[in-house]
Amino acid sequence: MSKRALLILSLGFGLSAEAAAAPSGAGYPAANAYAQPAATDNAIFEVLGRLEQLQSEVQQLRGMVEEQSQTIADLQRKQSNMYSDLDDRMQALTAGGQTPQSQSPAPAPADTAATGQAAVTAAQPSAPAAPVAPTPAPVATATPAPVAPVADNKPAAAQGNEKERYQSAYDTLRNGHNAQAIKMFQDLLKDFPAGEFADNSQYWLAEAYKINREFDAARAAFNKVVSQYPNSSKVPDALLKLGYIEFDLQNTAKARDYLTRVTTSYPGTTAAHLAEKKLAQMPQ
Repeated sequence: MSKRALLILSLGFGLSAEAAAAPSGAGYPAANAYAQPAATDNAIFEVLGRLEQLQSEVQQLRGMVEEQSQTIADLQRKQSNMYSDLDDRMQALTAGGQTPQSQSPAPAPADTAATGQAAVTAAQPSAPAAPVAPTPAPVATATPAPVAPVADNKPAAAQGNEKERYQSAYDTLRNGHNAQAIKMFQDLLKDFPAGEFADNSQYWLAEAYKINREFDAARAAFNKVVSQYPNSSKVPDALLKLGYIEFDLQNTAKARDYLTRVTTSYPGTTAAHLAEKKLAQMPQ
């Protein structure tokens, strides 16, 4: 009896344990089944929110990059214009500082002689009628004196005409009338092939061609600056612009040759500094 009782008791305890474990075991999977979809939905919403935030940040960064690139392009254009203006003004000052000195003394003797003659003629009528005879003598001696300055004023007038035409052509180019400026510089070089502003005229003629993207004509014009005016201050600038043209046309080897020539032959100049910057930007 004792053995049977023990077996019955053990079976009863086993069944009760299984019955107690059955509800808890069946409940856990159901809870997990409901918990997992909720967790995945929250994760998806969080990822979508982060994606939207990243998209807005990328758009802001793109706008900033576009603004900075536009600002850099504007600064480069302003720097190029300032460099060209400064170079031309320095050249005009050095050239203009010599012409007034040669022209200013010429009018002075003519004015003093004229005033002296006026004073003499004004003083003569106040004298009595007897000295009327001697008066023609000083007038005759004074008249040949102004003949010499008249002959000297012709080259000065020609130089002034060249300078005025050069300044007019340069102003026309600065105002954006490139075709008209090209014609004016061509006529100026035709009339004054060895003039004081011939090298500058040749350089700005080439620059006008370059602005019009007439690269073959610009090449030829810049090369004339180097070959025909080897002592001109425009030679390093002409070599620099030749390097720019070859770089724009993707002739990297020729561009590097021109820019290296500027840095080695004209160190310390503004053109050499710009050539070094361009060489640093070129692929090795």
